[in-house]
Amino acid sequence: MKPRGDYVGALILVAIGAAFSTLSIDYCVLGEEARISPGFVPFIAGLLLVAFGAMIGWETWKSRVHVTTNPTGEDTGPETETDKQARHNTTKSVALIFGLLLIAVILSPILGFLLTFSILVFAILAVVEREHFWFSLVISLSIGLLAWLIFYQLMGIRLPLGIIAPLIGG
Repeated sequence: MKPRGDYVGALILVAIGAAFSTLSIDYCVLGEEARISPGFVPFIAGLLLVAFGAMIGWETWKSRVHVTTNPTGEDTGPETETDKQARHNTTKSVALIFGLLLIAVILSPILGFLLTFSILVFAILAVVEREHFWFSLVISLSIGLLAWLIFYQLMGIRLPLGIIAPLIGG
């Protein structure tokens, strides 16, 4: 990938991470008696995205030059059509994942965290990774159920439920 693309990707990660951390403060990061609250995980995830974006930007800045060489140091020559297609597909997948993530952030207050998270996992598996429909559905529902068991039942953290609140007594 060209350094310019790495800079853009790093900036996108930093921006999304900053947004996650900032928006999670509304859900309260730490509650009574310093117990973690629903905003804790998104806050930490946002900070990690900022850190990873900064690391990518730093590494890109340090390298500054994109050289097409193989591991032995020999020049591989100009980029082939296959290389261009692979880079295009990767760029498309990354853009699609960022778009899905943005949609999930927007829908989370309406649909609730669990439903939005499950839909996001399903969309990534089915659309981006091109897994089978039933596999994607089972995995996404299982992950949503696992998140509900861990946060809602085990830890007692009340996640934003959105429209499913009446269905599960929230």
